[in-house]
Amino acid sequence: MRRRTKILLTAAALLLTAAGAYWLAPLLADCPELPAAQDTRLTDRHGQMMGFALNARGYREQGLPPGPLPQNLVTAVTAAEDKRFFSHGGIDPSAAARAFLGRLRGTSRSGASTVTMQLAKLLRPPAPRSFSAKMWESLCARRLEMRHSKEEILRAYLNTADFGNCCRGAEAAAYFYFGKTCAELTLPEAALLAGLLQSPTRRNPLRHPQAALARRNAILRRLGADTSAPLGVAMHGNTLPPALCRQAGQLTLDAALQADCARIAAEEVRRAEERNITQASILVLDNRTGEILAAVPAALPDSPHGGSLNGLATPRSAGSTLKPFVYAQAFANGATPATVLPDVPTLYRSSDGIQAPRNYNEHYMGPIGIRTALACSQNVPAMDALANYGGISEFLVLMRRLGFEIRGAEDSFGLGLAIGNAHVTLTELARAYSALARGGTLPTVADRLPLQEAETPRVLDERICYQIADILSDTAARAPAFGLGHNLSFPFRCACKTGTSSNFRDNWCVGFTAEYTVAVWVGNFDNSSMRKVSGISGAGPIFRRVFLRLAAREKLSFPPRPEGLCEVEVDTRTGLLPRADTPRAFRRRELLLAPLTRQGEYDAEGRTLLSSRYAEWMQQQGDRRYFAVAEDSPTGRAPVILIPGNGTTVTLDPRLPENGSLLELRSTLPAATVRWHCNTLPVFRRGNTWYARLSPGRHTLHATDSNSGASAASSFRVR
Repeated sequence: MRRRTKILLTAAALLLTAAGAYWLAPLLADCPELPAAQDTRLTDRHGQMMGFALNARGYREQGLPPGPLPQNLVTAVTAAEDKRFFSHGGIDPSAAARAFLGRLRGTSRSGASTVTMQLAKLLRPPAPRSFSAKMWESLCARRLEMRHSKEEILRAYLNTADFGNCCRGAEAAAYFYFGKTCAELTLPEAALLAGLLQSPTRRNPLRHPQAALARRNAILRRLGADTSAPLGVAMHGNTLPPALCRQAGQLTLDAALQADCARIAAEEVRRAEERNITQASILVLDNRTGEILAAVPAALPDSPHGGSLNGLATPRSAGSTLKPFVYAQAFANGATPATVLPDVPTLYRSSDGIQAPRNYNEHYMGPIGIRTALACSQNVPAMDALANYGGISEFLVLMRRLGFEIRGAEDSFGLGLAIGNAHVTLTELARAYSALARGGTLPTVADRLPLQEAETPRVLDERICYQIADILSDTAARAPAFGLGHNLSFPFRCACKTGTSSNFRDNWCVGFTAEYTVAVWVGNFDNSSMRKVSGISGAGPIFRRVFLRLAAREKLSFPPRPEGLCEVEVDTRTGLLPRADTPRAFRRRELLLAPLTRQGEYDAEGRTLLSSRYAEWMQQQGDRRYFAVAEDSPTGRAPVILIPGNGTTVTLDPRLPENGSLLELRSTLPAATVRWHCNTLPVFRRGNTWYARLSPGRHTLHATDSNSGASAASSFRVR
């Protein structure tokens, strides 16, 4: 009797001790609180999922939404990690006993960790595996079970666990691997995520698909489910510019428009591969708010040809895209859309040397109004406008006011600023063109909602902006250079400008309606040349398709004409008032800031008189029915010998034919009427080109215009 009593008392003591250990010992553990669910989602303006930002620890995170846990995920995770999760109290005695016996026999290395114990481990700083660490996890698991419901524990675990590829939490992993939410996962998809919990690196489905598939199928067999479904994973990462991914939140992007722009860019780049085009970038701005609606940094993000680079923020040669602002400055300094500029072969001398611009199409149009010069993107008139209406320094100030970051020393640009020797970004161009659409107020470009109040400074006169927009939307004015029916023709009025940098390295198309500005760049991030691709044929198709997509979502309009512009009939040969006998072909109505008060110069036959600067053009292609060169008219430019420049030293080079002694002579005087002579060097002419045969010593060259008598001299040394 006493023996039985003793045994019962001992058993009771052991039970009380076990119960105390089970219920009281966990109170000694310093158990952390369940963490709040983190959310690094990036959503579009309508709340649609677009990807993730990386948090400070480098993870994509997203908590499960409120409500019941996704059943397929719960089933798969408990089957893989803790099949008695809903029946134990944080410690699974059966699993613990099995693990203990297995270790004694050397047949198993199972740690018998429950989901709650794994959560406890995730909630403490990383520590080496040890018996004391295991005991702490066990006590903490019991404490968690005493304080929280099973659903709270499982939710916290699913929100905290690492699923590989920088995905923290099941919801982030479901989007990354399958492009869907956890609630939408099939059982095989949920089983794949559950299989990553033990070893997300070794079973990474993107790098080790067979290992991931084997683990997934093992879980499905444990559930008695079909294992025939394919793995079905793909990386659903961000295709957004890094600047937009700096922090989680709601973007101004429209996901549907973003997807369409990305598809259009990829299709057009693949279509043009034979012309050595490997990438393209697109930016779409809402002119009314400055919001970015679509941003495609690289058309082919997976391409080895710079797929990871951001074409929206990469400075590139501007080509002809700055010409509208050159002419905007000219209008502010007295020029008009009708002002006639010379489009003839011309040499310019500037601080960075001799510049001899050529037009893209190698064609010169003689006396040309600014409307046609800008619409046809002729280079020589743009440089002339920059030189004579405001100058380089004033234009650099305007560029800064328009938001362009000037890269390089100011004195290094010269008149080449007008034709693209400055480097700009696609974002800068889009913002500046948006200012034209907005009547001269510079928008604050926004990529986040809600919008913050920001200053929108006025940088251009509203009337001048409309004059530029009117020219850029004039398909008839563009026709002499680009024809009709091309990629810049729309069923609505749209202002647009193309640009191509030297050697076809960069290709642009930027334009706007009242509602939107679209900017497109096409080219190669390694600066290799495309094969004879113009803005019309390169960036143009993308630009057109994007604008037609915008037109499908709402009716597009043109910026309204402001007050203060007067409509005046002009003679396009002079840019001034026509005469009674001016042919209809040269009459045009222009929008000017002020009425005209005078006429141009004509000869007795009613022909427009041109300066001797046009003499060579007249000889080659000028129409003598309507134009004549005034015999004694000035060129409008001070005569200067450009080559060899005054005070320069020319070195004979024995590596060149004839020691490099044959020097082509250049001046600002008309090539057709200039005459050269030198008392110390032989000078001769071949066609319209003059040469000097050099020899060591000091020499003085003279150039004289045989029509006007204007002359220039240059003293130089040969060694």
